[in-house]
Amino acid sequence: MSETPRPEVTNLVEIEERREELRRRLRIWHLFLPASGDDLRAYRSLLRFVKPYRGKFALSILMALLSAIFVGAELGILQGGLSKILGAPTPAELVAGGGKAPPPSAVGAGEQDPGDLPAPPLVAPAPPTGPDATGPLGDRFLERARWKAYELQKWLYWKLDLEPPDPPQSKAQKAHVESQRVVLAPELQAKRRRMLWFFAIVLIVAVLLASASKYGQSVLMNGVSRRVVRDVRSHLFKHVMSLSIRFHQKNHSAQLISRITGDLEVFGRFLTEALVRFVQDFLDFSAMMFFITLNGGAFIFVIAGVMGAAIAPVNAIARKLRKRDRQNQAGMAEIAIVITEALTGQRVVKAFASEDREYKRFRDASRVAMKVQMHQRRLRSLTEPVVMGIGAIGIATIMVWGGERVLAGSLDSTGFVMNVLALARAMAGLRGMSKQLNDFQLGLAAADRVGTVLSARSEISEKPDAIALPPFSREIRFNDVRFCHEGVKPTLNGIDLVIKKGEKVALVGPSGAGKTTFIDLVPRFFDVDGGSITIDGHDLRDLNLRSLREQIGIVSQETILFRDSIRDNIAYGKPDATDEEVFAAARAANAHGFITRAPRGYSTPVGERGFRLSGGERQRIAIARAILRDPPILILDEATSALDSESEAVVQAALQQLMVGRTVIMIAHRLSTVRDADKIVVLERGRIVEMGSHDELSRKPGGSYRRHWKIQNRRLVEHDAERADGRDERRDEPPATPADAAPEATPDE
Repeated sequence: MSETPRPEVTNLVEIEERREELRRRLRIWHLFLPASGDDLRAYRSLLRFVKPYRGKFALSILMALLSAIFVGAELGILQGGLSKILGAPTPAELVAGGGKAPPPSAVGAGEQDPGDLPAPPLVAPAPPTGPDATGPLGDRFLERARWKAYELQKWLYWKLDLEPPDPPQSKAQKAHVESQRVVLAPELQAKRRRMLWFFAIVLIVAVLLASASKYGQSVLMNGVSRRVVRDVRSHLFKHVMSLSIRFHQKNHSAQLISRITGDLEVFGRFLTEALVRFVQDFLDFSAMMFFITLNGGAFIFVIAGVMGAAIAPVNAIARKLRKRDRQNQAGMAEIAIVITEALTGQRVVKAFASEDREYKRFRDASRVAMKVQMHQRRLRSLTEPVVMGIGAIGIATIMVWGGERVLAGSLDSTGFVMNVLALARAMAGLRGMSKQLNDFQLGLAAADRVGTVLSARSEISEKPDAIALPPFSREIRFNDVRFCHEGVKPTLNGIDLVIKKGEKVALVGPSGAGKTTFIDLVPRFFDVDGGSITIDGHDLRDLNLRSLREQIGIVSQETILFRDSIRDNIAYGKPDATDEEVFAAARAANAHGFITRAPRGYSTPVGERGFRLSGGERQRIAIARAILRDPPILILDEATSALDSESEAVVQAALQQLMVGRTVIMIAHRLSTVRDADKIVVLERGRIVEMGSHDELSRKPGGSYRRHWKIQNRRLVEHDAERADGRDERRDEPPATPADAAPEATPDE
């Protein structure tokens, strides 16, 4: 079969570095854009998870729109109420002099009543030249204090070459002002008082409705965002589990954990907080713009100028912030890597007394992350002052322009005040949007990192017309198989081999000969670069992966147990197994004895990666797991290499039980464990150099297997001789007491 090109395996860090370089080259073209195409594509790939909740999402947007309408209605109610209640009354409605008629004058006979004539204008008394010396002592003291403060203020104005302030009012001046106060007629006062209560109640209702709308929008949007994060996290985890072994070899597990947990949590906060507030601020801003347009359309041009002036600096800050956000998340992933390696390698760390070295690695990673976070915080703190400064210029411009129009009589003072109020609220909304834009960049950076994982494609994929593998019945065949890692020299080259059903095939050879790669190709952890592997005539690439791997059991040198009970670890490959089936598998693996002696029997938790158990106990649980699954094809990868002699003997006995009636492919460096194999395959530099039984290969002159067998046999003889010498020396020693004697190993220990 011709060689098939292998898909490129995703290295997350390399892809993000290439994207960042592309962004750097194209930055001038995206100056006024909120995000690059790659960012938005990654973001849209996550927003598709909102689709199942689009009804609630639309309802939350509607609630935000209602809230903005009610906020605009508040200003409309205030303006209408103030105009009606505080508007200037007509002359017929007024009563001068505090509601009392002018006092009657003493008139003589034949003189016209002064009340029938227009009242002469009241002349304001002259301003005082000093403190009033009349009245109670306390009033005189306060009067003198006011004049002292006035004289100090007048001296400061004189020093600053400013126009002096007005002196404090005297009692006569206050009385004159009071006499000129205009009050409404009692009927009109009662009418306007009723209007005041009406507008106050309507205003309270509008505020309550706006608050209820905001609450409803927040609750709905929070529910949608948390469900979306749950769905994305589940999908991301499932996707990572479907990726190939090569992907996991090229990407550190702590990086993937950081993206599944930390980055998704950042994206969730964006959906929960930033997006909710951005929508609310945008609608509030739009409502204020609509209000200003209705009340003074020319003001809208000033607002447009303010927004135009704010876009460029805010967007420039946001782009720099997005880059820092990526660096910050990468820095936190690096910290997670250091922590994971230090905690999982505690035995090595303590064995080499390297606690200080690991602490230094952690400190260095934390220092780099801190520098990025400080720069990130400075950029975040810069956005709001920029928007506030530009907004202040806009408000000042409108105050001067609108004030001139009020003074000229072309604009109502109440309308002008309400426009300024609406503008202040609009600026608050614009400031909020700029802040949420920063959070939007953080969400984009997180979406980009998560989207990079979601866009990764496994090199091991099923064909659309993949078939299920029928029960294994004949043979496994390697046809001119070639394979290489990362494009370097071939790991396997020209492998031709047939393994019949029920055969026990042992792979031997020096380290790096390709033994582990050989067995990894059978369950299709990797695809061959050339040739083919077939099971009963079916090419592995034409098979359904699940049906293939369900017929293969693996017991490896590194036993992986999950943080669960012993029973659940044994039943991992067959979750619906009964207790009787689990117990039978444990007995066959010589594990039932030590399990029943555990504090909680089969319910005893094994701890992280099974560290509460010894190496032999972990290995026997792994064998029981394989026995329970009952696969027709069994792969043993150095299953006893890490055990002592006694544990190896017990585990080897369990393996013999496991291999009965199965097709076995085993790797072993100890040639004594493969003597009973039907076929021994010797690999060197990726090629098969010898093949045959133990008797055939051990007698072959100049053979590689014969050479290694002699070396290991000589070591075994020397070891036995040393043990025999040790027994001869101990003949004269007194026998060990029962307390000192070591217990005999039972098949279950």
